[in-house]
Amino acid sequence: MKTVLCATKDRSEALDAYRKYVESTGLYARIVRRTVPSMRAEGQAPPSGSVIYEVYGYDEECRLNKYISGMTHDGLRMLASAYMNTTKLRAALDLMSEHPSAPEIVHSIIEDIAKDKKRILERTEAIVENHPVYRWCKTVSAGRGSLGAQMALMFLGFIDPHEADTGGKAKAFWGLTEASKLRLGKKAVGNPRLKGVAVFAASRVIMGKDSFYFPLYQAKKEYYRNVRDISYAHSKALFWLAALLVSHAQQIMREAEGYQVPHHRVHIPPKSSPDEVPPEWLLEALRKGEIVERHKS
Repeated sequence: MKTVLCATKDRSEALDAYRKYVESTGLYARIVRRTVPSMRAEGQAPPSGSVIYEVYGYDEECRLNKYISGMTHDGLRMLASAYMNTTKLRAALDLMSEHPSAPEIVHSIIEDIAKDKKRILERTEAIVENHPVYRWCKTVSAGRGSLGAQMALMFLGFIDPHEADTGGKAKAFWGLTEASKLRLGKKAVGNPRLKGVAVFAASRVIMGKDSFYFPLYQAKKEYYRNVRDISYAHSKALFWLAALLVSHAQQIMREAEGYQVPHHRVHIPPKSSPDEVPPEWLLEALRKGEIVERHKS
């Protein structure tokens, strides 16, 4: 449960409220920076918008320091954002460099950005390697390797286990729910960039034929194709797998800090070891679209 501590345009006031709550209670708090469009009179130029700092206090203790000393969830989010922006910039420059008239300096800059991206990931891996999410990512086969440090950073940076205290909230933030789909006259819920990251990760898991998640994807695809008679069964199963991976990362993060995650009757637990395979009863239940009992043996 969270409480609004203050909403202000004054950054110092927001920091004071944040620190006062954390120091006096020992509980978790966070600051959310929002840009709010300003009012303007008719005929005036469009406003640039004003920044509002919203401070939230939670009724839970943050135990991230058990795994990453001196780090905060906000700090991880900043690292993940920096990495994403570096990746986006490099992709844009890659496209430019393919133009026949691209000068040598463009190629040189791209090489520097590639080196920076690699350094960011190497330094980040050293920071997050003791967290259970990183260890889980290393067990999940993806492409020619594993989900590894890159996806561990994305999950740790863009899942706040105190704000997203259920898998559904994490999936909504990542744009992986029905409400995330674009519909006429309605605003989509979630972050489309994160949705792309999750779907790409799921496609890598399929390519890597992970021992646990690939059979789940296949069973779900069979359900969409044979039971639901959906022609785009692969896309539906891919989206489902992307959402499952995000919900599993959220569960691992919550449990790592000592908090329980609600388990619904359709709950599938995260992969727990490198060679784990899903039980046949689970695969059959997915193929048929039946409700899955969590503790069924």
